[in-house]
Amino acid sequence: MAIDFPYDRYETLTEPVTTYYPKGAELQARQAAQIIHNAAEQLAQALACPVPELEILLVTLQDWELAPHDDAEELDVTQPYLTEATTPPTLVVPVVLDGVFGFVLDENLGEMTPEKFAFALYHEAVLAFLEDDPRPWPEEYPLWADEWQIKFAALWLSLQLDGQQGVVNKDLHEQYAEIFEPEPDGKTPVTVRGFDWFEDTDPEEYLCYQLLLEQFAADLLSAYTIDILPRFLALYRKPTVQLLSDEVTNMLVSALGPGSEEWLEALVYF
Repeated sequence: MAIDFPYDRYETLTEPVTTYYPKGAELQARQAAQIIHNAAEQLAQALACPVPELEILLVTLQDWELAPHDDAEELDVTQPYLTEATTPPTLVVPVVLDGVFGFVLDENLGEMTPEKFAFALYHEAVLAFLEDDPRPWPEEYPLWADEWQIKFAALWLSLQLDGQQGVVNKDLHEQYAEIFEPEPDGKTPVTVRGFDWFEDTDPEEYLCYQLLLEQFAADLLSAYTIDILPRFLALYRKPTVQLLSDEVTNMLVSALGPGSEEWLEALVYF
């Protein structure tokens, strides 16, 4: 528990996942706990590893600024995040979600749906598994090297548990359809491998990057199974000082198997 958070004002569920929630939010707490429990069972089987210790904290908007966190920026938008500021780690979930990909949802960015809510929780469940993996991480690596893993496994969970077909954020993909239009060189203006985050990066560019990643995950799932992720991790989770983007691409090609290099290069956004 976080010392400064008012847990004394919250109720507790003990099954299927320990969950703290404000009075009147028991149904939402049970939904979140069941989503995480189901996701954890699927991931444990797919990755052949134990379920990491994890608690859920459903937080009111009034208490949001008091929620345990590793980085103050996690509180900028009310969306789920995983923190190791507590023992065991906590999945912090706002009672009311108004954000997706770090953006405040409004009439221009679609609406929060049950599918998007579950997808947001799946992201954090996947992250919990990856963080609990004792194998070392490379010290330096391109942004997409980690992020494709999370998006791919989260969308796989949406497919397995919710029957999702294709991307979850269909409204956003329609709104930003132009980001998938290739230029004369055959690639989109921003690609999964070409994006990086800098202090002056426009946040909307990050949203577009996340949409590219989600489409990448959907295309991977249309051609491959979840087995590509543990194969990739076996190559990726090793003590390495630096990995370049081409090296990560080669690892992914190896995990995907014969013919995959051509398949990947044919993706205009990759």
